[in-house]
Amino acid sequence: MSKPEGGVNVEADRAIMAFVRESRRAAALPRVGAFTVLLNPATTLRYLNYAIPDDGAAPEAAEVAALVAAFRTADRMPRVEFLPSVAPALEARLTAQGWTVEDRLPLMTCTTESVRDLPAPDGVLIEAPVGDAALLEMAGLQHDIFEDPEPADGRTVTRLRDTLSRGGRALVARDAATGGMIGAAQTVPPAGGATEVVGVVVAPSHRRRGLAAATVSALARQCFGGGLATVFLEAAPGADGAYRNAGFLQTSSSVHISLESDAHA
Repeated sequence: MSKPEGGVNVEADRAIMAFVRESRRAAALPRVGAFTVLLNPATTLRYLNYAIPDDGAAPEAAEVAALVAAFRTADRMPRVEFLPSVAPALEARLTAQGWTVEDRLPLMTCTTESVRDLPAPDGVLIEAPVGDAALLEMAGLQHDIFEDPEPADGRTVTRLRDTLSRGGRALVARDAATGGMIGAAQTVPPAGGATEVVGVVVAPSHRRRGLAAATVSALARQCFGGGLATVFLEAAPGADGAYRNAGFLQTSSSVHISLESDAHA
């Protein structure tokens, strides 16, 4: 994986981790030692169930065991997502207890100076989803591509409406000829002048045409137009080139680590 452009800025990483804790409603989430634990009752999908460490977290074996127990009690795979610059001892402490690194993903940041204005591919319309039917269609596409074991339903729509009501944004892409939804992206509610892009999907039939980059570029421009200063995301393996085209630069790396022996999600 490529190194961060310009090197890792530890203070920026700490600010992003603070944003993640706040945006995940960390104040209302359970704590286990140096971890805030996010357990999604609606799905076992691993990407929506994980712990967020405190800055400088270096748990002893008993604390790791307590974290594992919290996930097992909830019937979820024990997982942690973090930026290693803010908890440099954490990976070694967890791997010593049998945990395995799932991914090291580029963390990419976009600003008003770096964002690029990209047109939608020919024959594609990018627009905001309007109404519950469009939100359900968007959620269905995301669930299918992310292989979420739970179907999109009315509860999913309610959660999306809540996200949008708190300042999150969403865009969808449609085939201009058929009207079918072929892509989507959204942001979480902003905090501290920043937000995170999540849920970026493109239907297999429309990949490698610049759709992801155009959708994320348009979403970032909306965020900047609303007064935000920074938009960031974790790039899935192989997707960093598309985001770079939209004006995102890798500023750090995110580690996803889990106890794979408990894998069932």
